[in-house]
Amino acid sequence: MLAVRYEDYAVAREIYRTLGIEEEPFGSNFVMYDGEAPAALWRMTISAESEPVGVIDSIVFADGVEEGDKTFFLHAMFFKLIEGAPILLRIPSVKPEFERFGFKEKDGCMEVYSRNVNLHYMCGGKRG
Repeated sequence: MLAVRYEDYAVAREIYRTLGIEEEPFGSNFVMYDGEAPAALWRMTISAESEPVGVIDSIVFADGVEEGDKTFFLHAMFFKLIEGAPILLRIPSVKPEFERFGFKEKDGCMEVYSRNVNLHYMCGGKRG
């Protein structure tokens, strides 16, 4: 069974090692578990610019995670962000695979306001 939860730095440190991430934990670390095994990590920080920006620093999947489980994790995380206060979301590199969620390229990054994230792309719909 897949589950997603926030982990503090002490727990995240071991998950980083398990997923092959060679740095110390920082930011907010959300982990998808397949049973007890970590299957994915979403790390996000908040940047204080002219407005708060949620910077999605890293999304890492364990080897062998199926495409459907990856999609579940991304949808779960974006859904939680949509529920909160509107915030600009940024991925600090160009990742065309995020265009389906409504991200647009801007200055070498990908951005979208959380309220504009499209989770309906699979059925051809747009978020209204």
